[in-house]
Amino acid sequence: MTAPADAAAASSGSLAQLFQYKRWANEELLALGEASQAVLPEGDRRLFVRILNHTYVVDRIFASHLQGLPQTTYTATNTEETPALPALREAVRASDDWYVQYANGLTADQLAEPVQFRFTDGDTGTMTRGEILNHVVVHGTYHRGAAGRILAVHSVPLPRDSLTTFLHRLQPERRWS
Repeated sequence: MTAPADAAAASSGSLAQLFQYKRWANEELLALGEASQAVLPEGDRRLFVRILNHTYVVDRIFASHLQGLPQTTYTATNTEETPALPALREAVRASDDWYVQYANGLTADQLAEPVQFRFTDGDTGTMTRGEILNHVVVHGTYHRGAAGRILAVHSVPLPRDSLTTFLHRLQPERRWS
C-alpha cells in the first residue's frame, strides 16, 4: 500500500507531467494552425484562433486565482479583439511555461488548499489548487479538440498530440518489441 505522502507526491508529479503534455500539445496544434492558415477560409481562421485564445484567457484568469492576485485583466473568458496567431502562440507558450513551473513546485498540502475567487460573470467559487489545475488541463484539451476539428474539416492532417504519443516521445524506452 502506498503511503499518503507518496501518493501526494505522485499526484503532484502527475500534474506537472500533464502540464508538460499540455505545453507540447498546444505547441503542436498552434504550429500546425499557423502553417495551415492559407487553406482555411477567413471565418474558420478566426474561429480557430478565438477558440485557442479562449483557453489562453481562462488559463491566465486561473493563474491569477492561483497566485492570489486580483484578476483585473479580463472581464470575460475571451477578448473582444482576435489576436494574431503568432502573438497568441507566443503568449500560450509563456503561459504554459508558467504552469509547468508552478505545478512542479507544489506540495501535497498546497494542492489541497482551497482557493476562493470570483468568476468573470461576478459569481463566486472555491476550488482546491489541484482542482483548478485539473480544470485548466481538461479545459484546454477539450478546446484543442474543437480547434483541431476546424483543421480536419479542411483536410489538414492533425498532429498526433495524444498523451500516449507525448509519453512515448518523451521516453522512447517505453516502446518494446
